[in-house]
Amino acid sequence: MRFFLALSRPVRTLALLLAVLCVGACSHVPVSSLPQLATLDLETADLTVLRAAVRAPKEIVAVPGGAFVVMSYWRQGDEARKTTVQAALEVETDPKALAALKEEERAGMRITLFRLTDEGRRKLEAARSEALALKSDELAKGRRASGSLAVSAEGCVRGALPAGPLLLSTYLRLKPGGNFVTLIQDIDLRTLLAQAGSDESAMKPCAN
Repeated sequence: MRFFLALSRPVRTLALLLAVLCVGACSHVPVSSLPQLATLDLETADLTVLRAAVRAPKEIVAVPGGAFVVMSYWRQGDEARKTTVQAALEVETDPKALAALKEEERAGMRITLFRLTDEGRRKLEAARSEALALKSDELAKGRRASGSLAVSAEGCVRGALPAGPLLLSTYLRLKPGGNFVTLIQDIDLRTLLAQAGSDESAMKPCAN
């Protein structure tokens, strides 16, 4: 089972697309988050402070080595030839970092916080530089370039899942010392799986 969070960055505007198994998750973006999302700048963000978090039932556990940032960029109208770079994430265990999500804690839920590995950050910074160079070159020719930044985290199930909705929320921080922005709030995984023609059997058990 894999959760996705994606930010799409055209030349002049930041368009937000959130997907957790299906695009229907977009309706769960809190209205209060929209002004904060409008200020996020992927072109200048300090990637050392990039943090992504998922809140899910405690029985759903992050798979080690299963979380990545995936950056893609391409000339407008030529997405089939896009360049894609995958940068590894790791679980953030610093209590101070987790404290920033204290107000989001809920009984029976687990919050998992991710950050880029050192190698992942270097790969993503290099990819961003190449994407910006492509954008500049295309603008000089009167054309546009597009890009996307996606965060993907794989989860497994440990123990019996509770009855009722399996609520998922996701968060993002791109500013040093800033607050986390709620991207998806309390979307039901069971509903999403049903919409995709599946059920909770698609959630693999943890290896240990």
